[in-house]
Amino acid sequence: MHEHEQALFTLAFRLVGNKDDAADLVQDALTQTWKTLSQVDPSAGGYTKWCFRILHNLCIDFRRKKRPRTAEDEELERTIDKQSVRPEEVYENRVTSSQVREAMLSLDEKYSAVLLLRYQEEKSYEEIADILEVPITTVETRIHRAKKMLQAKLKRQL
Repeated sequence: MHEHEQALFTLAFRLVGNKDDAADLVQDALTQTWKTLSQVDPSAGGYTKWCFRILHNLCIDFRRKKRPRTAEDEELERTIDKQSVRPEEVYENRVTSSQVREAMLSLDEKYSAVLLLRYQEEKSYEEIADILEVPITTVETRIHRAKKMLQAKLKRQL
């Protein structure tokens, strides 16, 4: 598992936004993975997927304790479902990586997680569905909504 430690750290850091917290969460995930190794079916994706799932759940728990969901989050989600924002309207090469990182951290964890797993960790939809224990259609929907919500947040910053 230590060969995947950097990828795990990157995911944790992107989800929680703090290096120290991310390092602690990775260590917790590795420890829990080691303790529950007997529960892993190597033919079903193996230990890496198991560790990513544990890390994801730890990050979600951490974020929930740190920042409760707000009415603004729910309103943005409803608005995104009702409107279509074209990417060319939002991006004109004026968005910095820190603005994107900040906007990602402000998304509800179910949306930031799918974006990070897909684009940062380059996981397939099937792998993401396995890690998050949701159907593939849910992954597709969350990625679509997450992109729209991220675009809207970045548009407000411009």
